[in-house]
Amino acid sequence: MKLQDYKKFITAAFVNNTRRGFVDWRDCGGLCMDVTEGLEGAKEGLSAESRYADLFELCNWTYVKWSNTDKDDSNGETQDFCACVYDIWETIYKNGEQILSHKQMLDILLEHLDGRVFDYMEDGIYDFVLKHFKSDDELAKKEQFLLKVMDDLKRQIPEKEILKYSLHVKEDYYVRVLADQKRPIQEIRDFLRSSDGYTNKELLAQIETEYGNYDEAIRLYREQIGSRSDSYWSDGPRKALMEIYRIQGDTAAYNAELYNMMVAHTGDEKYYLEYKALFTAEKWKVRWEELLNEFADKLPAINLWLSIEDRYDLIMDNAEPDNEYVIDAYGKKLFSMYPDRCLKVLANAADRQARTSKNRRDYKYIARTLKKIATRPGGRELAAELAAKFRAQYPRRSAMIDELKRF
Repeated sequence: MKLQDYKKFITAAFVNNTRRGFVDWRDCGGLCMDVTEGLEGAKEGLSAESRYADLFELCNWTYVKWSNTDKDDSNGETQDFCACVYDIWETIYKNGEQILSHKQMLDILLEHLDGRVFDYMEDGIYDFVLKHFKSDDELAKKEQFLLKVMDDLKRQIPEKEILKYSLHVKEDYYVRVLADQKRPIQEIRDFLRSSDGYTNKELLAQIETEYGNYDEAIRLYREQIGSRSDSYWSDGPRKALMEIYRIQGDTAAYNAELYNMMVAHTGDEKYYLEYKALFTAEKWKVRWEELLNEFADKLPAINLWLSIEDRYDLIMDNAEPDNEYVIDAYGKKLFSMYPDRCLKVLANAADRQARTSKNRRDYKYIARTLKKIATRPGGRELAAELAAKFRAQYPRRSAMIDELKRF
């Protein structure tokens, strides 16, 4: 099959899913499916014939076409499409060097960083380029390319302040290239210190770790944790610290960070079980009681821990008076132990939902809660009673009455 035939197939996919020059959210999923189907077919056919240069051209042509197509990709279609392209690039990089050299591949990808695709898709090209092409000549080419890009951005910044962010991103890329070249760590530090407003200490900490400068890496990670108290931003630094402490054999420091991660992620059993494994059975009994005291005023946050320790009595307490989500999560065990209390929680939840409901979506939710009640022993009568009560209390909510007619 000729390269042009593959392009015709993909062009037809764009045409068939475009209305008045726009691909709306209803058609974007179909577009992604059709285009990736075309690319996957080309990957199979062209790879079998070792036509990796044609496959690379097709991927890049499609990449640009996707970027320049006006569309509503709010369901993540661009991410799915890009993943397909990157997978094919990976295949070409690994298998096609005798047909398309890494030098040629790098040159072509760098040419595509001229603004022809949107910035978030440019980031994908940069990411692939940085993760691959690690020969001395290729690293030197990447270094020179980034120096030019950064110089161009610096010239534009006085009139376009918004480009500062883009400059800092390119500085990240540049530093990664310097690290791949094993340049002296002081050179990397000096470059970052010379940067106006550069704040990515996490990247520098990663590089310090790669260079074996653990004390400096620990200092940088500690600074990040101190400036970002919420768990979302501190997760990366804490995990990195745990790895450094593991390498160093610093058990006490590792365990301290493990505890922090366990507390930050009470819904993840991985950290809890690893922490528990640090103790003997006897010592854990003592530590468990200490944890219960530590979390006495926020027991609902540790329902997972309570379930592991078989403390369903406390989970049941946490569900009352009307937390249906706890019943959803632990209902099998709770209903076997406290059936009447569980039904009461769901009934209270239905009452609350009825009071605050405003539209059919809310009414459907009430009906789902009543269904949960009706499926339990003795629950059918209770669900009917609640439905009748709601119909009497809210006679003007016709949509609610319609949703509850099955009860």
